[in-house]
Amino acid sequence: LGQNIVGDAANEPSIAVDATDPDKMAIGWRQFDTISSNFRQAGYAYTTDGGLTWTFPGVIEPGVFRSDPVLDSDAEGGLYYNSLTVENGDEYLCDVFRSFAGGAAWDAGVSARGGDKQWMAIDKSGGVGDGHIYAFWNAYFSSCYPGSFTRSTNGGGSYESCTQIPDDPYWGTLTVAPDGTLYTVGVPLFGDDFVVTRS
Repeated sequence: LGQNIVGDAANEPSIAVDATDPDKMAIGWRQFDTISSNFRQAGYAYTTDGGLTWTFPGVIEPGVFRSDPVLDSDAEGGLYYNSLTVENGDEYLCDVFRSFAGGAAWDAGVSARGGDKQWMAIDKSGGVGDGHIYAFWNAYFSSCYPGSFTRSTNGGGSYESCTQIPDDPYWGTLTVAPDGTLYTVGVPLFGDDFVVTRS
C-alpha cells in the first residue's frame, strides 16, 4: 500500500510471540543506516494487536554495530533478543536483551558469550529446565574457542561458561522438545553430514 520507508534497508528478521498474550509480538532485524551502508544495528518493532499494526521505535543501542538477531520468548511472557557484536575488530560476542513490555522496551543486555551465526532457544516445557535459555554458535568464530554453547538458568540474568558440543557442529540451530529435551543440529567442522546432539 505504498507504506514502505524510502531508503530503509534491513534483513535477517526474527520474531517472538508473547506466550501469555499472542497479540503481543516483537520482530528484530539487521537495520542498516542506508541502502548503501554496511553498518548495521539491532532494529526492532513491536505490535499489541496481533500484527495488524507495528511500532518501529528504532534500534536497541544506537550507534552500536550489531548483527545476526535471534528472538524467542519464555512461558511467562518475556521476550529475548540475542544479538551479535564485534569488539577489537575480530572478536565475536553476543548479548541478550530482555523485554517484559511486549517488545516496547528492552533492558541493557547481558553478555551471553557467543560467536558468529548464533542461535537461541528457550525451554517452555514446564519441566526441570523450564525457563532455561540455550545459545549455540559456530565454534570457528567463537569468543571462547573451542566452546560453542552456553545456557542461562536464571532467566537471562547471567550465562554459564562456554562448553563444547560433540563433533563441533556449525551453521546450526537448536530447539527444545515438549518434554524438555534440547536438540542441536549442524554440520561437523570436518565433514559433510549433519550431526544431531541432544541433552
